[in-house]
Amino acid sequence: MVDLDRRKAALLGVGVLALVSLPSFLSHVIWLSFGQANAMVVEGRWDIVALNVGIFLAVLLPLVFGMRWRVDWSSRSKSLGVYAAFIVSMFVEMYGVPLSFYLTSAAVSEPVTTEQTVLLSFTVLGQSFSMTFWKLVGAAITVVGVVLVALGWSTLYRTDKELKTDGLYAYSRHPQYVGIILVVFGWFVHWPSFLTLALLPVLVYFYYKLALAEEREVRDSLSDPEAYDRYAEKTPRFV
Repeated sequence: MVDLDRRKAALLGVGVLALVSLPSFLSHVIWLSFGQANAMVVEGRWDIVALNVGIFLAVLLPLVFGMRWRVDWSSRSKSLGVYAAFIVSMFVEMYGVPLSFYLTSAAVSEPVTTEQTVLLSFTVLGQSFSMTFWKLVGAAITVVGVVLVALGWSTLYRTDKELKTDGLYAYSRHPQYVGIILVVFGWFVHWPSFLTLALLPVLVYFYYKLALAEEREVRDSLSDPEAYDRYAEKTPRFV
């Protein structure tokens, strides 16, 4: 009961923080969409597209090659496919053809004035990148997601237990899926666009469905299926 109250308090705190931060984030969206980021738009850098797509598709490898529970492949492949579509479309739009930027910029005769302070600049493959506050926030969320995927995989696939209930799995029944969702949410915060906005809820839905299928598979595979019921009673599915 105490853990449940703490979880509700934490979620409430996150909700309040998100509400307070909303005006600032909307300013970031307006700045990025309506012509304020002219100097930051990268176009035609397909080498950067390929590099980022390769890196973030590699996040899926533990889920593809380290499957402990043999969930129906059709369910898993749909979820992996949506994630892959999100990653490819996002980086194509960021560094290949910034379609959303052009569409939204063309919608107004003059750029909408907002302020965004560059906090960090660096160069990769000869291309300069500038990071504002919300871009750094998005990057930090993405890094947390990647770490969760890696730790969840190493925790689960190195155990001999039928049911892993400690470590990350004491806080979430699917920390790796939480990590995947954080990866794409972080990139949405970093670079909000039509495509990322459209694909984000679709991806969350598919991983929710995959989590349900995996839970049934895990429960049926245990020598004591009721052990999973007891575990599920005290541990949230995601957070």
